Amino acid sequence: SRDWSSDVCSSDLFVIIYSYNKYLMFTTVEPAIAPSQRPSFLLDWEVTLRCNLDCSYCNEWGHDNSTMHPELEKCKKTVDFMFEYVDLYMTYKAKWSRSVVLNMYGGESLFHPDIAEIYQVIKQKHMAYEDKWPLTINTTTNLVAGRKVINKVMPYIDYWTVSYHTEANAKQKKQVRDNLLYLQSKGANVKVTVLMNPSLFSDAIDMIEFCKANKLSYLPRQLDQLEGSNRLD
Repeated sequence: SRDWSSDVCSSDLFVIIYSYNKYLMFTTVEPAIAPSQRPSFLLDWEVTLRCNLDCSYCNEWGHDNSTMHPELEKCKKTVDFMFEYVDLYMTYKAKWSRSVVLNMYGGESLFHPDIAEIYQVIKQKHMAYEDKWPLTINTTTNLVAGRKVINKVMPYIDYWTVSYHTEANAKQKKQVRDNLLYLQSKGANVKVTVLMNPSLFSDAIDMIEFCKANKLSYLPRQLDQLEGSNRLD
C-alpha cells in the first residue's frame, strides 16, 4: 500500500476523515437523516497545528506551536487525496445522498499563511467533481484574524463556526466581536461556540449576552479537557 505520509500535510495524517487507519482505511461520519438535512460525508481537515492563541485548556492535540505550518504544495496534494477518496466512496452511495461537508480547523485554520490560496485550490479542484457531489465548506476558527484575511477567504466559506476563548486578551476579544458583526453584516452563516471556562465564567456569560443582543446563533460548550470537572461552572 502507498505511504501517503510523504504526500499529505503532516497535521492531517490523523484527520482526513475523522479516523485514519493505515492511510487507506477510514471511518466515515454521516449524520442521522432529518427532514431538513440529507446525510453528508464529513471531511475534517486539521490544516495546521499552529494557533495564534495559547489557552491553558488546549493540549497538544488541540495545537502545537512548535510545529511548522504545512507547505502549500503538501496541502494541494492533501486536497487531491481527499477528493479522490471521496469520489471513489461516492460511487457506492445513492445519488440523492452524495453530499460532502469539509470542515477546516486547527490549531487555528485562518492562522495558516496560505489559507486563502488553500481555499482557492479546494474550489478549483472541486470543479472536476461538482456534477457528481456538492461540497459545503465550514471553517472552525477563533476569528482572531485581520479583516484582510477574512475578506480573502469569505467567498469560499459556506458556514463559520467561531470558538470564543475567554483566555484571549481584551484586544483579541474585541476583534472577535467586531469580526462577528462584520460577518453578520455580509450575510455570512455564523454560529458561535462559547467555551465555558470555569475560571472566567462571567466573561463567557457576557459573550452569550452579546450573541443574544446581536441575534447571533450560539452554543455554550463545556471544556471537556479540564480534569476532574463535569460541570459548566
